[in-house]
Amino acid sequence: MKKRIMLVEDDPTHRKLYSSWLKIGGYDPRVIEDERGALDAAKTIAPDAIIVDIRLPNVSGLDVIETLKGAPATRAIPVMALTVLQSQHDMDACYAAGADAFVSKPDHIASFLDKVSDLLR
Repeated sequence: MKKRIMLVEDDPTHRKLYSSWLKIGGYDPRVIEDERGALDAAKTIAPDAIIVDIRLPNVSGLDVIETLKGAPATRAIPVMALTVLQSQHDMDACYAAGADAFVSKPDHIASFLDKVSDLLR
């Protein structure tokens, strides 16, 4: 059975790109366009991992991660922060919010899929 990966991403181009990469990697991507519904979606989807864009239009990805990691139903699900931000400060903020992994955009498919695989271990 394919691992379900929930992707929280507002940008249509990035949704398509990362969703296709996840499919190529043998995963079952579940895309959430509006981050405000991420917690409810995670409860419904029961993903094996969650990838959250950090720069979202309505709620910061950091807040989304904190919410997911703070809820009993989703706190054990591994979360990867995905962002164009690349400084050590940004990485530290993602980990402080509860992220289990950090990926800077753009990434390459092989590297991205390796990080997803590591996240699921």
